[in-house]
Amino acid sequence: MHHAAIEILLLLLVGCTVGLVAMRLRVPYTLTLVVAGISLGFVQLEQLEAFELNAEVLFTFLLPALLFEAAFHLDIKDFNANKLPILMLAIPGVLLSVGVTAALAQGLIGGSGLRSEFGWAHAALFASVIAATDPISVLAIFKELGVTRRLYLLVEGESLVNDGVAVVVFLIVAAMFGVDVGHGGHHELHGWAETMVFGVKTFVYMGGVGVLVGVIAGSLATTVMRQFDDHLVEITITTIVAYGSFLLSEEIGASGVLATVTAGIVTGSYGTRYGMSTQTRLAVEDFWEYMAFVANTFVFLLVGLQLEITALAQDVLPISLGFLAMLVGRIIAVGGLFPLIRFGSKPIPAKWSSVLIWGGLKGSLSMVLILGVSTQFEGRELLIRLVFGVVSASLFLQGLSIGPLLKWLGLSGTKAEESIAFEAERAQVVAATHALHTLDSLLKEGLVDAQTGEKMRAWYLNRREAASQRANELVGSAHSVSGHQLLELARQLADVEREAIRHAARTDVIGKEAGGCALRELDERIFELKHVQHDPDLEEKLVKLFRPD
Repeated sequence: MHHAAIEILLLLLVGCTVGLVAMRLRVPYTLTLVVAGISLGFVQLEQLEAFELNAEVLFTFLLPALLFEAAFHLDIKDFNANKLPILMLAIPGVLLSVGVTAALAQGLIGGSGLRSEFGWAHAALFASVIAATDPISVLAIFKELGVTRRLYLLVEGESLVNDGVAVVVFLIVAAMFGVDVGHGGHHELHGWAETMVFGVKTFVYMGGVGVLVGVIAGSLATTVMRQFDDHLVEITITTIVAYGSFLLSEEIGASGVLATVTAGIVTGSYGTRYGMSTQTRLAVEDFWEYMAFVANTFVFLLVGLQLEITALAQDVLPISLGFLAMLVGRIIAVGGLFPLIRFGSKPIPAKWSSVLIWGGLKGSLSMVLILGVSTQFEGRELLIRLVFGVVSASLFLQGLSIGPLLKWLGLSGTKAEESIAFEAERAQVVAATHALHTLDSLLKEGLVDAQTGEKMRAWYLNRREAASQRANELVGSAHSVSGHQLLELARQLADVEREAIRHAARTDVIGKEAGGCALRELDERIFELKHVQHDPDLEEKLVKLFRPD
């Protein structure tokens, strides 16, 4: 246990470092995690060998956290408004993608003789796990560039549903080829007729029952949380819901992934609205954001520790071909279904198809699933290297190029460019103001003569005035800049208010009950600020929120 505790602390330290580097370089966190994971493959530290990486650790402890956190933020109303394209891409889209990817992977890697041990079973398992998407990096870029909310919801919604579908397909594929993957994945089937019947029954049962368990768990949690208001207890309840729905579904042979996703959507859509106070909502959101951070950190770093880097380097060509097979499968799936989903009640622009194709990044779930394959299965190590390699290539190639693609297609808002220009001018104002304060101090202390000081004062005043004027022009010509300026100011002042209230309560200037009421009102305002920051009508909503009357 001592070594396990040390390894956990070391991994968390690496995760913090990676997070800081990602923030400084302005790149998605998952990309830097891939680099860190590969780097750890070269490290031979006894303290980093306490855990034996296996599917039980990843599938049972880490996966529910990733799924619940993502689902918790998806509003059921938004999902229902876009359910046709989401379900089409997530169900028939995954099936089509798996079929095409498996055929191409087998032909390019196994059939070509490049890796003779790579057969149809390997190709089908690879295709099913790599069909799951994890667009965390893409969604972060969407927010930064001001992409329309509907496109954001399509990518996010499809990812949540296709995770569950991909897991079900993975288990069916494993059963077809007699591969033991745990979680109900070991079956003996004879003939195509028996296989097809099993596949359909499994798909319907696992999917339907998994969703039902999720609905029941989320509804019960919402009902219970309405009876009291305690953020610590309610965080605990959401934890029970996330893991309990997963484990219960797995126990009865249903889809734990779909159960947790559904429970997350129900809890996030109804539990937060009817069963939680604003303070509790904020606390729960922060808790699950942290849980997802830790889970992602552990998945990438633990997999990196287990990889043989030299073997990974030797498989660069198979990995490249696997990535090509995955990409072609995605192109055919989205491109083939897009004409059917484009002309619905709310038409989808044609150029969105490119974003849906290129934005289908791979991530943690794919690695979690492939690690579930039995160690007795021949070719397992090759599959793990292929999946890790393709996930890494996806995060780098697609993750780093989605921003330029959005700009090229004209789908990114002007908010980012205007905000950057405004911030640059404001930085000049702040710098000049601080310089003037320092100059005044030097003059008062007699360290600078008056004539020299006045010359410098005039120069800095002109510099500050010019920058301030340019910033005002940007605000006047761009509503988004004005709105974001107001949003940032409101957040800063809210933090000042929170600290003042807490200090007053600690020093008995105000009573605990009065302080609690003031903090609840403040938390309600912060919650509203948090949820309007990416709204296209940001300035209008902020003006309404801070109207004097």
